Amino acid sequence: MIQTMTSLTMSNRNKIMRSTFLIAVFAAVSVAGHACASGQITPITLDGDWAAFEHSPSMTDSPDLCIAMNANAGFFIRIDDSGDIEFRLTNDSWSLPTGVTGELKFAVNSHNYSFDITDNTSNMVSADISQAQLMPVVTDMEEADSMQIIAGSSAPVSVSLDGSNQVLTALLTCSGISAPSSNTGGENPFSSSSNQ
Repeated sequence: MIQTMTSLTMSNRNKIMRSTFLIAVFAAVSVAGHACASGQITPITLDGDWAAFEHSPSMTDSPDLCIAMNANAGFFIRIDDSGDIEFRLTNDSWSLPTGVTGELKFAVNSHNYSFDITDNTSNMVSADISQAQLMPVVTDMEEADSMQIIAGSSAPVSVSLDGSNQVLTALLTCSGISAPSSNTGGENPFSSSSNQ
């Protein structure tokens, strides 16, 4: 009886987590920037508190959008096929006006980063960043257990990095960006040693 109750509880927890991820993915895809009206969203990987997804116009097309997220913290990294990269932070309790300005500040692995807020909705702020700005943050995320993000003068958001390494590797692979040397994803099983 106890085992059945535990299984039921885990089953409900998994359903809630999946629902939360799907809602968060929809928000990440459709809000600000290039909205994807058609096509399919496919999970790439789920690990710990993190998930990675890709959007493709059809199952035979390459991804036009890649997303890594920690839905519990409301933090997303969004990369589209034109190379645009965004950090996004959501908070359902916000009621923001249009044209919010300020900074998204990150504290991770004893380093601090700051990016200008470039867009917002009523409950989300985003910062456009370059690949050169992304890579040091990803490298620091690989070496830490958590990070803090502050949007403007709001309270700090603690972001668990449990599971982020695998998800960030999937995000970078999806978007065609080489992973930092410490997170290469392993050996290529499809090439022979003579081709390397």
